[in-house]
Amino acid sequence: MEQGKNRREREAFIKKVYDDYYQRLCFYASKFVADAEDAKDIVQDLLVKLWESDVEFENEQALSSWLHSGVYHACLNRKMLADIHERHHREILRETSEADPTNYLTTRIEHEVMWEVFRAVDELPEESRKVFKLSYMEGRGIQEVADILHISTHTVKSQRAYARKLLKDRLKDIYPAIFFFGYMLH
Repeated sequence: MEQGKNRREREAFIKKVYDDYYQRLCFYASKFVADAEDAKDIVQDLLVKLWESDVEFENEQALSSWLHSGVYHACLNRKMLADIHERHHREILRETSEADPTNYLTTRIEHEVMWEVFRAVDELPEESRKVFKLSYMEGRGIQEVADILHISTHTVKSQRAYARKLLKDRLKDIYPAIFFFGYMLH
């Protein structure tokens, strides 16, 4: 299945994919995420990924499989991140309720710092974000991340370094607080 060699052909290909699959994929995504806007965002991100990629498909079935698999995994990633956010939020609430009132400000600042860190991670480019989350948020090793994402260990190392650089730049104003609270980005 030809994606097109020039910009006009690629645009026609993407338009056809959009026309043929957008609604179906949004419906499919809505089975995994509660919010319809999240489902639309997931599908749109996948279509952008398709636009930016040079992947070729042998036939319509291969394209359909790639699209549905991409939506499925993006939904799982979104749910996993939401679960991490929720778990962290519950932990902070638990600590706050158990904490001495004099520690309220410290806990509040810690919560705000972590919120900024999570938001910055969410804004990383997709590949760097995947590698960062698997490496640092899930604690997986370089080889394991490479196996999960079907990329080389060199790519994992490069994406980790790139993600850390972007996060340090993005979080430079709160980096001392991150260091203080023990959430250093090594």
